[in-house]
Amino acid sequence: MRKVRLLARLGALVIGAQVIGAQLIGALVIGGATLWIAGFPATAGAPQDEAARFERAQRALLQAQVTHLAPPRPSTTIYAIGIAGWADQDVFVKELDGGLAAIGQVLPIEHHTLRLVNNSRTTTSLPLANERNLAEAVHAIGALMRKDVDILLLLMTSHGTRRGFALQLPSAFPSELTPQQVAKILDKEGIKNRIVIVSACFAGIFMPAVANDDTIVLTAADANSASFGCAAERDWTYFGDAFFRLSLRPGIDLRSAFEHARTLIHGWELMDGAPPSNPQAHFGPALVARLAPFFQSAPPAAGQ
Repeated sequence: MRKVRLLARLGALVIGAQVIGAQLIGALVIGGATLWIAGFPATAGAPQDEAARFERAQRALLQAQVTHLAPPRPSTTIYAIGIAGWADQDVFVKELDGGLAAIGQVLPIEHHTLRLVNNSRTTTSLPLANERNLAEAVHAIGALMRKDVDILLLLMTSHGTRRGFALQLPSAFPSELTPQQVAKILDKEGIKNRIVIVSACFAGIFMPAVANDDTIVLTAADANSASFGCAAERDWTYFGDAFFRLSLRPGIDLRSAFEHARTLIHGWELMDGAPPSNPQAHFGPALVARLAPFFQSAPPAAGQ
């Protein structure tokens, strides 16, 4: 069964990479109406009135989440933005929800989290995952943050290519969110302290663009390798399963959890006869020191 799921992961990757490589950009269909998405190239026939209504709805959905953010903590506040990028597979929404829940057991992100989701079941309840909404979400949280003290955690899960993180909207062709775009969005808002977790094939491409002394970066694969486990019946990718479900525990810091997860993934890939995904990590020393009190105050986890 593990090898069947592995092949499904590789098949989805190849299809997604071919479509993205051709830069075929399409439309989003909601309730029978075709809506051209801002942040993706427009076409000559795009109905501007529908697009304008759609953009207003997107702003309202994002603002509703921002309004419900809790006030900052007296000490360091950790904000989170979660992105599920690929609409046609529920595993990424499941991983996003499970990953944020697991992080919430270790770091106090509850009531300080925004979600951007591409899935047909959430188009009227959650803002979509695209470059514009990410920029708006980071801007909204940046306006609340004390930039020298607070931390932003960005969790991204989807397919990926050697050029970027895949964004595929319901009933639409994919596009990409590049490492440079993510870095520009964070830097523009002055987000100094950040944790960036990318669960996608070739996610190591994000390392050079965002890693620094004030950033922790965790990726499901290196810049030249696929990662596995996104078949339709799964709740987690291999990386999400290993890191969020089986390694992240109160009292276990991110470095220890990552190394434990990396060992698990290596073992699963050996059993599958799969090429190694080679998950990558960068631990900026300034942010590691800033996070240390959160792990020191938690009771140690059993079994690790």
